[in-house]
Amino acid sequence: MNLNPTFGSIFLATALVSSAAAAPKKFVIDNQKLAYRNVASIESVADFETFTGKTNAVSGWISYDAATKKGSGKIVVDPATIDTGIPLRNEHMRSAGWLDTSKYPQIVFEAVKVQPTRGDEYKVTGNFTLHGVTKKVSTTVRVRYKAQGPATKAAGFDGDVVQLSTKFAISLDDYGISIPANAAGKVAKEVTISLSTYAIAN
Repeated sequence: MNLNPTFGSIFLATALVSSAAAAPKKFVIDNQKLAYRNVASIESVADFETFTGKTNAVSGWISYDAATKKGSGKIVVDPATIDTGIPLRNEHMRSAGWLDTSKYPQIVFEAVKVQPTRGDEYKVTGNFTLHGVTKKVSTTVRVRYKAQGPATKAAGFDGDVVQLSTKFAISLDDYGISIPANAAGKVAKEVTISLSTYAIAN
């Protein structure tokens, strides 16, 4: 069947526009200008001690389409910058017996499957790498999208913005981190990882 050239051209143009409109945007996490707004933390609640380590050294990217609710992404955290509030504890945490940050300078989460659940919540399954070990993790992620406008500009963002937040628990044993006898009861075997980060359209 031969299509009328004019109709064919309109059909093709419409298809291309629809395809472009559905293409996910890439958002980049600013680890320089807006680093203070990006927070990753690790919380340990043990029998005799509770502490939270935090860092603003978060980088990476997010690919997201607000219309189709499809996305992917990669988040990288620098473990050597995590601060627990006590310098000596920070030093121990970075040492070879714990996170060994000189050998393993990155904590990475890379999404491999994103499923919308309700509202701005998604079930995200990805590969979480810590201490040189990679395990599959599933977590609930909240994604909030704001198109560029007066509100985003007033907040210091130059472009469309995606805000992402999540929290999930991991076992240190799964990542080859053993708690020595002298730290028993002071460091939990299961810790909670939290992330809140902003990314700007590239």
